[in-house]
Amino acid sequence: MDYFSDLSFVCYGSLRNVRTMSLNRTFEGYYGIQFIRGGEIHVECDGITPWDDTGPLLFLTAPDRTFSYYTRGGPLDHLYICFRGERVKRYMESGLLPSDPGKKIIITAPDELFSVMESAIRLLRRGASRPENHGKAVLLLEKALLLIRYQPPLCEGDTCRRDSLRKLAERIAEHPEEKWDFQKESAELNLSEVHFRRLFQQENGMSPLRFVLDRRIKAAELLLASTNMLIKEIAFECGFGGEFYFSRQFRKWKKISPTEYRRQCLAGEYGTEEKD
Repeated sequence: MDYFSDLSFVCYGSLRNVRTMSLNRTFEGYYGIQFIRGGEIHVECDGITPWDDTGPLLFLTAPDRTFSYYTRGGPLDHLYICFRGERVKRYMESGLLPSDPGKKIIITAPDELFSVMESAIRLLRRGASRPENHGKAVLLLEKALLLIRYQPPLCEGDTCRRDSLRKLAERIAEHPEEKWDFQKESAELNLSEVHFRRLFQQENGMSPLRFVLDRRIKAAELLLASTNMLIKEIAFECGFGGEFYFSRQFRKWKKISPTEYRRQCLAGEYGTEEKD
């Protein structure tokens, strides 16, 4: 397939749950898409102010620049595809390839970009020298560049995300007994789980899991004080799944057993109103 011979792939890979460090590195004659799907990264590049942030994001590596990037906190998910050739000039002239190496680019549709890049990497691993694989990988690279160039709009800062997190907290408070999947919730907000937990805690004063437990305990307090339901019934009604686990968590949270809490409520030692 001579049509695609004006672009060659230099290196590519998909790194999951790893720590990475690349200091004072130069890319000799080739460009690279560095996609941080999740995790915290620090990036330095000639000509830009160093920055830290949490994925999903990407930055472009390019010739004639020195780069340093490394994991700031825990492990990250990192996909990269590096390439060179005459075709790259057309990418740059058309604006398809970002012209500001090292600059942070927030990714608002990370799952689709991840799927495209992973497919290209998989093809290349199967045999980059095979014309069919090479041609398909070039097309997938161009699709990835289009996804980067034409992304869904991003809210100003984290304003709309915070609104969504407030609404999520309200939904949890209304139905704490449900099985909450915060990996799914973070993906729907285009946030890494680390960033999601950080923003949720800033907005609500506690982590998502602790917030769910807090609301389940509050729901249980109300039922203990105002109904004759059995302890095991309250445990299932509030999402604890079993009496033993509920009693252990309630005692840990309230420093008193559910049975004793109910007794004191009946004796007037605890108020029966639902607390905020």
